[in-house]
Amino acid sequence: MESNNNFPRSLNELEKEWLFYLLPADRVGYKKYRDIIDKMVIIGEGRFGEGNFVLGNAGDEPDLSYSSLPMFATGQIIFKECTIQVSIHELYDNKIEISINNISGEGIPDKQTEISRWTYSNWLPGNSSPFENDKLREINLLSGERKAVLSISLKMRTIWVYDSISGVNYIIPLTNFLNELLRGNTKIDRAKGININYIFENLDMFSDDEFVKAFVQYNKQYRKITLPDAEIAKPKKKGILGKWFGS
Repeated sequence: MESNNNFPRSLNELEKEWLFYLLPADRVGYKKYRDIIDKMVIIGEGRFGEGNFVLGNAGDEPDLSYSSLPMFATGQIIFKECTIQVSIHELYDNKIEISINNISGEGIPDKQTEISRWTYSNWLPGNSSPFENDKLREINLLSGERKAVLSISLKMRTIWVYDSISGVNYIIPLTNFLNELLRGNTKIDRAKGININYIFENLDMFSDDEFVKAFVQYNKQYRKITLPDAEIAKPKKKGILGKWFGS
């Protein structure tokens, strides 16, 4: 696919289709981003070069003085010829950073034979994992009718939280969250530090209550969703762990 680096420019039809796949219109939180992006143009490249762009309004310039914002939505389009990784970062200063990259080679080939696609955005609590041969651990953060569910993918080493108000699956950056999970914990070998593989291989050593407590503290610093104190899930009896679901 021929690249066009003359800015500003509109998203082409394929770019918009891939981005909108990550933003299902039937979920209010994703539809908000969908509507915003629909009115934006590509105003320039991001700090990572080819395939990394900044969306904004015509006349705006990319501001690369601050680091990338957290990921808002991501997924892959798997073709016979290549695999395309698509990512959308959080809105900031009326700009949105996006990435559309071939992670299996150079450039995006003109010929594309789609095999499958996946995104976190379509997931709902109780559903199978977005990934094949995966196990998910689901932990309810709230005790009322509203759902806020922490989901942990053993295969992908990723964590996200589903919010039933917005319908968004917020992807959780691991380092700060795992800091909270490990705070005061004596069951994990601290000499290994925050070794992501080590922690994910020993997830059963953490109870639901420990995950809830860690997320509440994490969310106070890096707000993802609203968690009313009165609705936060109450501690359960020791030994009761979150459910693991196969794909």
